[in-house]
Parts: sequence; structure tokens; C-alpha cells
Amino acid sequence: MRQNWKEFLIDNGAEFHLGKLISFGNPSRESRIPPQGSVLSDLSDRGIIQVHGKDATNFLQNQLTNDISRVAEDSHQLSAWCNPKGRVIATFRIFKRNNNYYLTLSADLVELVIKKLRMFVMMSDVTIEDMSKSLIHFGYAGERAAQELQNIVADGYVPAEANQTLQQDTLSILRLSGTVPRFEVFGELEDAKNLWEHCNVRAAPVSSSGWDYLNIVAGLPVVSKASSTAWIPQMLNLQVIDGVDFNKGCFPGQEIVARLKYLGKNKRRMYRLEINSDELPEIGQEIYAEGESTYAGKILTAVINPAGKVEALAVMKIALVDKNLSLNKSEAGEQDSITLLDLPYSVE
Repeated sequence: MRQNWKEFLIDNGAEFHLGKLISFGNPSRESRIPPQGSVLSDLSDRGIIQVHGKDATNFLQNQLTNDISRVAEDSHQLSAWCNPKGRVIATFRIFKRNNNYYLTLSADLVELVIKKLRMFVMMSDVTIEDMSKSLIHFGYAGERAAQELQNIVADGYVPAEANQTLQQDTLSILRLSGTVPRFEVFGELEDAKNLWEHCNVRAAPVSSSGWDYLNIVAGLPVVSKASSTAWIPQMLNLQVIDGVDFNKGCFPGQEIVARLKYLGKNKRRMYRLEINSDELPEIGQEIYAEGESTYAGKILTAVINPAGKVEALAVMKIALVDKNLSLNKSEAGEQDSITLLDLPYSVE
């Protein structure tokens, strides 16, 4: 996080512990605000990679699961990078500004992804850089978020659909999918500060865990270091949320990913869960089904929801989700019981 941005957030009530923004003074209240109330969330704990050069488009097209030609100054997309076995190394949201591509991802994967991507550059005119501490990054969401932005931005234009981008001054404003209007903002310090202050009039600032909760409600998978190379794209529902293009051509692992699609043998997919517990499980923690000796699924992401319980996305064996589920292997269905929640899209 840039020091001048950190100082700005502190002036606006942010509290830090061990360098991480933990709240804006009232964490219990803040956790109850989304999804109904409007929220602002600093996302400096996310990673940002910049890819540029005259060969950048072709380079990314040959590496990622989605069709990079559909990313423009006014549009962005979800995508993923797989290893040759079709396992997802990282998930990205990709947008474009000033003819450069920006890939947002879990911060703990930035160094690994940059190192491995650079191995494929060879003689191409492509430069890959870590921009995590250069661009300001925050989220804005709420029932009236779109209307409030219309009162702030030039000409009152706000992206009406998910995956649309607005470029204003030094800012890129991305509209995300979700049960309420959501936007992610990237840009330079002064314009970011001005927009934050305007939004802060009617929105409550919260820690990034509030944004993680909205991602879970929206059914958006985020692969981190702990879950890297664990899952094939279809197990993360990427094929139904426009994160994979099966017609774009080759990418690492494409043969395995395509085979799973056309043979229809996907035995796992991502589900949204509520766990009867107030203790966060670790990423990768196993979930058990009553009467089964092996695990039924694994946690992908988890937060404490406004009801004070754990809400999570988990990759589950489809055949076992109708059984009693629990985090407790010895007493599945009794302790830490699990309830399936609806996703805002159909996976069928």
C-alpha cells in the first residue's frame, strides 16, 4: 500500500494491525452492513500485474482461458491461467487502460505468476511488472451505488452491465456482477481520493473482508496460493460466469479443460455454503459428508457473514452435496453443520 494512501485512509478512520487494514473503528457493525447498505472497501491487499508491449495481446491470448481480444478500454473480463494439467494457477480480473493490460489477483500469487509468465516471453515484445503498490484500488457497492456514481462522474454515465469499464481522468471504474451494483476502482492517488470522499458521503467504509463476502455472495472464485493448481476451471464454475472461452484457441491445459466440457464428466463444482460456526476455516480445509470416509469437498474462500456465521465458497463432489455436511469428520452432520446457499447463476 502506498504510504500517502494509507495516511489518507487513517485520516478517514482506518485502523491497521501488522500492516493490514482491519476496520474503520467498529468491526462488528461493519460486518453487518453488506449487502444491503452501501460500502467502500480498500482493496490494496489485492495484487495487480501490468502486461504491456506490442505483443502483449497475443502473449496473453496464448496463456489465459478467456479471449483477451474482448478486453478493451470499455470492457473487462474474468480469466484464469492453468498449468499443462489444466489446473488453475491463478484467477484474474483483466482490464485495459492506456493500452496496457492489468491483471488483478490474490496478492500471495503475484511473485509466482510474474516469474512463471516471464518464462514464456522469450523474444516477444512483452513486459510484465508488479503494480500492486502503484495503483490505488478500492471497491464501492450498494443498492444505490450506481445512482450515486451517476451524480459524481462526468456526464453522469455509469456502466450499466457487468464487465463494462468507465475510464475517467486517471481512474478505471469496473462494474462487477453481483446481487447489488458493485464497482472496483483503479487509478492514481488524487483522483482516487476525490472519488472515495464523494462516495464516503453515503457509504460506510469497511475492511476488505466485506468485499470478500460480496464476492462469495456473487459466486466469484478467487484462487490464492493455498488453492493454486488444486482445481480445473469447471470445478470453479468459470465456464458459467464467462471465465473460459472454448472457441478462442489453445492455452496451457486446454486439451484437458475441453475434454471435461465435451465428455461431460465433471464430478465437482463450486458451491456457496453457510457453516454453523464463527471460526473461520482455512483455505483447503476438508468438508465431510455423513457416512463417507473420504472428504466431500474443500474450502476455497470463507468470511464471517452479517449473521455472524461462516459463509464460504467450496469445491464439492456433486454426488455428495445432498448428504449431511460438516467440517467435523468424526461427527459429520452434527457439529459445524453446513447449509447450501443459492448462487446467483445456474450451473446446469
